[in-house]
Parts: sequence; C-alpha cells; structure tokens
Amino acid sequence: MELAESLASMARAVAALRTAVARRFELTVQQAELLCQVDHDSPSFGELANRLGCDKTNVTGMVDRLVQRGLLIRQPDPVDRRVTRAVLTEDGIELGAKIRATFSAEVERRCPNLSPADRAHLARLTHGIAATLADGETP
Repeated sequence: MELAESLASMARAVAALRTAVARRFELTVQQAELLCQVDHDSPSFGELANRLGCDKTNVTGMVDRLVQRGLLIRQPDPVDRRVTRAVLTEDGIELGAKIRATFSAEVERRCPNLSPADRAHLARLTHGIAATLADGETP
C-alpha cells in the first residue's frame, strides 16, 4: 500500500472514531473539534474557521449551539471590538477534557499490540507528516 493510500485509510478510521466519541457526548464531530480547538486559547471565529477548515458562518452556528449548552461564551476582543472570541466555560473545559481522554482511551484500546516504542515512533512520524502536509501548498 502506498503512503497516500495508507494515510487516507488512517484518516477515515480516525474520522469514524472521532465521530463515535463525539456522539457519546451528544455532539457533532465538528462541535467536539471546536471545543478542543478552543481549549488552549480564545480564538476568533475567523481563526476557528481556519483551524476547522470551514466557513465562518458555520462556526457561528456551532458556537450558538455550544453557547446554548453552556459550554462556550462569546467575548469581545479587548483590542478590536469588531472581533468576537470563543471562550470555554468550566463545563466546556471539563467536557473537552473528557472528549480527549475518551478518544485517547479508545485509541489505546484498539491498538493493544503496539509497543511503547512503536507508539512513540508512530506519534513522531504522524506529527511530522501532519506538519509537512499542513505546510505544503494546495495543488
């Protein structure tokens, strides 16, 4: 199997697992990803759209639903009042942590035959490939 085919196969398997994990928490995979993207900072809606690979109008709808669930709040940017930032609530922080922990546990459960050394090697390879693909130009 060539590299591109192998990566595509892995991407499909990971996407299916991410979807299953999100559903456990009554979220769409996009909502779960948004929660995880907001975890480390307070991105603007435009920044979230870039990270998620979607249109800003899609982010607005996802944020609306997560605000209704008490997982996010909207906060004006302190420097540019035209910009709105997404900020996790305590419930959002807790749920994001549960989503990441559940995903990690599922990966561990489904890959029991990988040694710690193989896991570390695979993690280094996939991080490197992801960075290379993200930095590459679109054909």
